[in-house]
Amino acid sequence: MPEHFVFGLRLLCINFHTEQLIFFMSDTQSPFFVAGMGLLSAALVISAWLGGQAISKIRSEDQTVSVTGAAKKAITSDFAIWRSSVGVESTTQQQAYIGLQEQVNKVKKYFTEEKGIPAEALKLSSIDITTLEELLPNGNPSGKTRGYRLGQRFEIQLKDVKKIEALAQESAELIERGIPFSSSSPEYLYTRLSDLRVEMLAEATKDGRLRAEQILKSAGSRLGPIRSVRTGVFQITQPHSTEASDGGSYDTSTIEKDITAVLTLSFAVD
Repeated sequence: MPEHFVFGLRLLCINFHTEQLIFFMSDTQSPFFVAGMGLLSAALVISAWLGGQAISKIRSEDQTVSVTGAAKKAITSDFAIWRSSVGVESTTQQQAYIGLQEQVNKVKKYFTEEKGIPAEALKLSSIDITTLEELLPNGNPSGKTRGYRLGQRFEIQLKDVKKIEALAQESAELIERGIPFSSSSPEYLYTRLSDLRVEMLAEATKDGRLRAEQILKSAGSRLGPIRSVRTGVFQITQPHSTEASDGGSYDTSTIEKDITAVLTLSFAVD
């Protein structure tokens, strides 16, 4: 039962009890008294109807519709990072260091002279030193040192993502030459995300508005102004991926990517 109708009934009940009270308090039932009571009853009924209509109007003004808006765009990475390393083992730190320097120089020459990597794009880390323990036949350490392992890491950063991709694929040549080389997969990044986020949120807002208009059109209502907006997280994934994370995702394994923006909008209903 509508709330404004219930409100009117309550006022009618008050009217009924009021008429009884006045009836018992009055010793005379004059025509003026009867007419006055009729007018009072009519006034109370009209007041009840007006009050119910006011409540109904307030409630309709508070009606909102919430929708999710989304936008997706294909992007191409414009920056790449590739990390690799060499490592040498020997019975003494000195011998390990000499062997490491020999291998590092070979890798640097391969990168800069054979593959055309600019020297300023190549970064070399400090040397990592690991003590190697001697093991007993049962696999437990004997407490003695059998040698040392020295390693050094390379990092190449380039805007030419295709060059990094080719270098990572061709670097197995170093292993064929007997160099103790290892590497990780390249990381492909997009450096203009801050500019793209604004564009994506605008597109997602348009999508959300269109969805809300379609919902209200089928219900015979009209879309009002935006009441609230809650921005979700951005998902940067491989092309055509369905991967999604509550905290957002940023896939760096591919040059081509999809970026998806999602937000929740609340509109007033006219």
